[in-house]
Amino acid sequence: MKNAILVLAVLLCAPVVRAQEDTFRLTVLGYQWTSNHKTLTFSWPGHANTSCNGSTTINGYISGGGNISASGTSSETCSTTYTPPTNQNIDIQTPIVFIQAETDSSRMVLTCARNVRWSQCHSLNPGRFLGRSDKGHFEVQAFFGKGKKEEWVKFDIVQQTAISRQQPQTTQAQEAAASIEAPKSETAASDSGFPARWKSMTNGTIRTLRFEGEYIYGEAVLPEAAAKAGVFGLMDVKKDGDKYAGKINRRTFSSDGSKACSATWPIELTLVSPERIEGRWLRPPADAKMDWGTCSVSLPADWQTFTWIPVR
Repeated sequence: MKNAILVLAVLLCAPVVRAQEDTFRLTVLGYQWTSNHKTLTFSWPGHANTSCNGSTTINGYISGGGNISASGTSSETCSTTYTPPTNQNIDIQTPIVFIQAETDSSRMVLTCARNVRWSQCHSLNPGRFLGRSDKGHFEVQAFFGKGKKEEWVKFDIVQQTAISRQQPQTTQAQEAAASIEAPKSETAASDSGFPARWKSMTNGTIRTLRFEGEYIYGEAVLPEAAAKAGVFGLMDVKKDGDKYAGKINRRTFSSDGSKACSATWPIELTLVSPERIEGRWLRPPADAKMDWGTCSVSLPADWQTFTWIPVR
């Protein structure tokens, strides 16, 4: 009997296991809304309406000899109204979102269109998500609303480029204790001459940086449990004159894990060298309190300077 129960349990759980195996990790880097304009021309033919009114008057006479005579008059008027053919142009605007994302092996651009108000097309904030291919559709798992309702949002892939990554050589024991870090590009450290790991001299936070031409991508190194829960801190800056300018996208959870808040901060790197990075960002002070109900902080954001040095 126990063996039978065990076999039944395995059979019931097997589809769930397969569903989990079919999913993969996806990192959203950013999104952009635009509109697709289309002019529709509606035509309908003209028509004519004719209306007529008439009246008749008859007078009769009887003579003394019994003769009967009658005379009368009649009149009729008609009018016609004509409506010519009509054309009307209507401009249809369809909101379309484009999302840049990457997996371990490719970088892609996803898109969907919000054709109607109740469409399930949504943008995705930068961060980690689960993706899957279901019946020919590419889907991404997301949570919306106060109740964090789960939805699998369907997207079309309009562009996809293969990328390669340099995997760190670690032992099994080291991997188990390691934090979740940003994916490492083969060109991030070896070709650019810049270290991949940097430490903040302000709060000791470790970040991984990837240098790609005019762009620098960064991600805060987090404990594995926090990263799997959905916490992230992503940086995206571009060369702008004698500095790099961009933003940091951050997502945190309350201590009990029931609520999450996202924020975007402007950031500038004013000094970038293989030995030292200096800059500033517009963020709330470290002692600001978070209101998890409204995702607001008790103190206003101000520009704060920082210094990062390589981790040797």
